[in-house]
Amino acid sequence: MLSFTQLIHFVVLMASAAFQHSCIATAEVLPFVEPQGAPNAPDGYAPGQVSCPETRPAIRQANNLSNDETTWLEQRDKNTVSALRYILKRFNIGNIDTDSYLDGIVSDGDAPPRIGIAISGGGYRAMMNGAGAIAAFDNRTTNSGTKGQLGGILQATTYLSGLSGGSWTVGSLYTQNFTSVESIISAKSGFLSTLWQFDDSIIEGLLRLQFWL
Repeated sequence: MLSFTQLIHFVVLMASAAFQHSCIATAEVLPFVEPQGAPNAPDGYAPGQVSCPETRPAIRQANNLSNDETTWLEQRDKNTVSALRYILKRFNIGNIDTDSYLDGIVSDGDAPPRIGIAISGGGYRAMMNGAGAIAAFDNRTTNSGTKGQLGGILQATTYLSGLSGGSWTVGSLYTQNFTSVESIISAKSGFLSTLWQFDDSIIEGLLRLQFWL
């Protein structure tokens, strides 16, 4: 008689075999499935033996920002300060002279306030939620600069990052030369119209698979 652990192992193995069998049998039904391995990878996905480089790579001690990032920040600050002036003035915060506030920071040689946006993980939910937030923060979005809206925060942002599903949003924007979310979801033709494919059900493929032993 099989032990509980042996039974679990048996079920997992049989399910794995059935899934692989069904995927092979229905490959013609799923034309959107494409191999993702690099075409020049000698071993596909499997690890392979390689020769060590003559100069061993080293990880620098991150006690400070790298020289390249420090240089980039100096250039980025020139853009974010003007964007900060715009949004702070538009937000009309009472009893605060926002221009004098920023002027004082810059004249003292201090770093200006820096905004960082991070989109969490969570698959399609995180991707779509993050895209909605980015669209709201982007002054390129229609009516985002009207009263009560948040357009301009993105332009005043220094860092933008995403984890897992959130990285789908960030990555797709960066690889499209940081296009706007609105331009993606409103595209009716061309590559942008097929970039996110929200019209396609994410579970349609599972519903069309047939499993058998």
